[in-house]
Amino acid sequence: MLTGTTSLDLVRDELFTSMAEVEDLLQQFLEDRQNGSLLQQSIEGLQQLRGTLALIELKGAAELLDEMTALATDIPVHEGEERNEPLAALCDALFLLQRYLDQARQNGRERPELLLPMINQLRRHRAGAAPLPDSHFYPLPVAGLPLNLRPGVTEAPNPKTFARLRQMYQLGLLGLLREDGLSASAPLMQRALMRFETCLGSRMATLCWVAGAALESLEQSALELTPGRKRLFAQLDREIKRHAASAAEPVNEPLLRELLYLVALADSNCLRCQEVVRAYQLPDPGYTEIEIQDAFTRLRGPGIDVMHSVAEALREEITAIKDLLDLLARNAGDPEQSLETLNGSLERLWKTLNMLDIQTESEGIKAAAAQLSRWESGDIAALEQVADAVLRAETAVNRLDAAGDEAESAVADGVGYGEPLELKEARIVLIEESQAGLALAKRAITAYMESGNDAMHLLNVPPSLETVRGGLVFLGMTRAANVIHMAASFIRETMLERKQVPQDAQLEVLADALTSIEFYLESAERAAVATGDVLALAEESLAELGYAVPGNPSA
Repeated sequence: MLTGTTSLDLVRDELFTSMAEVEDLLQQFLEDRQNGSLLQQSIEGLQQLRGTLALIELKGAAELLDEMTALATDIPVHEGEERNEPLAALCDALFLLQRYLDQARQNGRERPELLLPMINQLRRHRAGAAPLPDSHFYPLPVAGLPLNLRPGVTEAPNPKTFARLRQMYQLGLLGLLREDGLSASAPLMQRALMRFETCLGSRMATLCWVAGAALESLEQSALELTPGRKRLFAQLDREIKRHAASAAEPVNEPLLRELLYLVALADSNCLRCQEVVRAYQLPDPGYTEIEIQDAFTRLRGPGIDVMHSVAEALREEITAIKDLLDLLARNAGDPEQSLETLNGSLERLWKTLNMLDIQTESEGIKAAAAQLSRWESGDIAALEQVADAVLRAETAVNRLDAAGDEAESAVADGVGYGEPLELKEARIVLIEESQAGLALAKRAITAYMESGNDAMHLLNVPPSLETVRGGLVFLGMTRAANVIHMAASFIRETMLERKQVPQDAQLEVLADALTSIEFYLESAERAAVATGDVLALAEESLAELGYAVPGNPSA
């Protein structure tokens, strides 16, 4: 079964339609607070959405809907405007969920950490619902963590020494809370924590060791010093005081987990963090602080569909400008009318680019347009200057259109924003050609079946599939290419060379394999999707035909 973002293509439209219906019901309930059936229908819609997302294993989205359902259930009917804020929060959450699902679909995986601020915003409207910690989605268990990785001491700390060290830590903590700067506060706190390791018991010494690494992570990895992270170090101070009074007290494991999460976010320059990572065998979060903040910005910024629409409108404007330049260069039509129209189009273009913060190209268009004020018939050099500026703007618009996809794939691959736009466009063209080759092969197989097994319809199928295979190899999709190769081998060897007439069930299995590759390519055109489920389906289909794909575990 296809799960996760791979299956979002199958249910996206239905999900978005359902979310729009629930949002409409909530808006109606805001206006008619006496109609409890509207709220009840909204709750039922949220529960259905939650069930769908849980079924396809989108953990973060399903948890957000759990919180939305709980909040909607807590809202009483017949209340006044004091309940408008929770209802508005539900509408905001639905909007954010749509953006999140689109981003997850483009990225090929979900990143539930992006939903944590909205989940906590919803929880603030529920009595007794504490905010979830930053590490909520980090795959590290709360219980069972090693608590005695540092030797520590067995005797009680000297009261005077302990008081002095705690005062040292508190002075640094005060500077941290006042945001005096980590460079001033961190050395004092680090010194106190190192001394605590030598005068407290093993479990508390271990917690101080991890806290020192977390503080170093904040200092060296440029992690954001949020109020929640400040509270962690204030909580550590209270924990130290509690353990000094009674060494038998249990260690605050949730605090330890949050500190370990900060350590996991550190970069490779943090040496103490690397020691803690090895000692606790911390899993890689899969992102850095900068990457997750970039993802937050994209989630809150203009949507992918909006950017596509803007880019498409700009491309239409640029195409019209190219046509006008061509008319002026050939001295065709009415030059004065064409020049006037061209000036208006160029002005709209550079102003739009400026609004989109594409400054360099905007200034280039503006400067080129100024040259046209002195243009005379036959001045090709001025037209070429405008054309160069327009082509640069077109490239910038194409980059704008692809910015969301490039950013997500760059973060997922960990390689930065590096793929040239031209290569991206070539990949899209090659994928489209591969899709056309698969469609041609499927039509030929259908014609073969309808003609009473006339092999003439299949003669061009193996060469077409081998062409598709070559394209997939070029794209780096070797596993899919192997599937296509074995499908071509089955048609060539079994149906053409040995002239065996396959059973209907065999042809259906072959169609299953080709359809799976079609789905894979359709998804790959938008993002680097998870390939395991759909390619495994294609490989199993060919193995059933006796043409197991090399390297397939089921072979």
